[in-house]
Amino acid sequence: MACKFVANFFGAIRNESGSISIFISGLFLIVFTLSVGIIDVSDSYLAKRELIQIGEDAILVASHSIDESRYYAGNQLFGGGSTERVPLDCVTAAVKFWREVSLGNLRNNSIIVSGWSCNSDQITASITSNIKAIVSFPILSKIVGGQISINATMGATSEMVGNEG
Repeated sequence: MACKFVANFFGAIRNESGSISIFISGLFLIVFTLSVGIIDVSDSYLAKRELIQIGEDAILVASHSIDESRYYAGNQLFGGGSTERVPLDCVTAAVKFWREVSLGNLRNNSIIVSGWSCNSDQITASITSNIKAIVSFPILSKIVGGQISINATMGATSEMVGNEG
């Protein structure tokens, strides 16, 4: 009896009728899953570009905070070639940067300054925000709350182009 069951079982496996529908269904699920993943990845990339643009606008405003006392005292920092770096007022630059970032938002979500560094002639900043995933799966929503974290880091210096003889 057991041998007959095993023979019937393996006989049913060898029977290939209907296997194309299983193959097509499996292929459809794979293509659908990849499509959803591509949509979320491309949306995250676009959100990162938006966040970088917001950060670059803010850091451009901050980089125009010249330390006038050191500038007029002739304390420009010489870079390589024909450029001179202008001394920056880091406190004023920080205030301007924070103000500009606080005025912006990424898809109606607030932007947080996660890092700030300023020395006499160079600024580096990091900002973070969250976006809602376009396609939200219940399992992933419970893990990450349906939010995707976006981070961006940018830097700036304030340079003057020197006169070439």
